[in-house]
Amino acid sequence: MWDIRVTANYRFLLIFLVLGCSSTLQAATIIGVVRFNGPAPVRKPIQVSKDHDYCGQTIPDESLLIDASGGLKSAVVSLDAPASRAATQKINYFDTNGCNFVPRVSAMRLGERLVLKNSDPKLHIVHSYLEKLTVFNVAVPFKNYQMELTHKVREAGVLDLNCDTHAWMHGYIHVFDHPFFAITDQTGAFVITNVPSGTYTLKAWHEKTGIQKMQVIVPEDGEIAVTVEVGK
Repeated sequence: MWDIRVTANYRFLLIFLVLGCSSTLQAATIIGVVRFNGPAPVRKPIQVSKDHDYCGQTIPDESLLIDASGGLKSAVVSLDAPASRAATQKINYFDTNGCNFVPRVSAMRLGERLVLKNSDPKLHIVHSYLEKLTVFNVAVPFKNYQMELTHKVREAGVLDLNCDTHAWMHGYIHVFDHPFFAITDQTGAFVITNVPSGTYTLKAWHEKTGIQKMQVIVPEDGEIAVTVEVGK
C-alpha cells in the first residue's frame, strides 16, 4: 500500500513538471528596435541655476538621445497585458547623481522595491507625481543617503520625477502591473521575453516623442522582430 502511494505521488509530480515545463515553453520573445524618423534635433546644454560649485554652469540635455542609425535610447516599450503582482522583491534604485536623476528613465513592476539614493553632496528634494497627484515628496540631504519608497508606490502608471531645489532635474519611473516591458538601450534595441502567444497592442513611450502604438501577433514560441518608428 505504501509503494502504491509513492508511485501515485511520483506520477502526479511527473505530470506537474511536464505540464509546467510545457506551459513555460509556450512563450515567445519580442526582439525590436525603436528608431527616430528624421534628423536628430540639436540639443543645447541646460543652464544650471544654483549650486554652481558642484553642478557646474551647464549640464548636457539627455532628454533625446539618438545614435548614428536613428536608434532611440530610453524609450519604454510595453504590451497591453493582464495585471499580475510581482512575485519577487527586486530592488530598483534611482539616484540623484551629478545634479541629475540616474537613470533618467526606469521601469519596475508594482510590488517590487523602490529605493532612492543621493550620490551628491547637495540637498535634493525629490517630488514625484502620478497624473499631477503627489506620490512622494522627500528630502535627501547629504551624500550616500538612502530612502525606501516602496510603500509610496501603490498603483501602476508613469511617475514624473522633479527636484524642488534644482528645477532642471527631471526623470520618469514607469510602474507596470505585468512583466511585459523593456527600456531601449543606446542603440534603440529592446527585448521582451516569455510572452504568451496572442495578439497584443505594443506601446513605445518616450518623453519627447509621446506614445506610438502597433499591433503584434506573438507565436507560441520562437522570436518575433518589430521595428517602431517615432518622430518629434
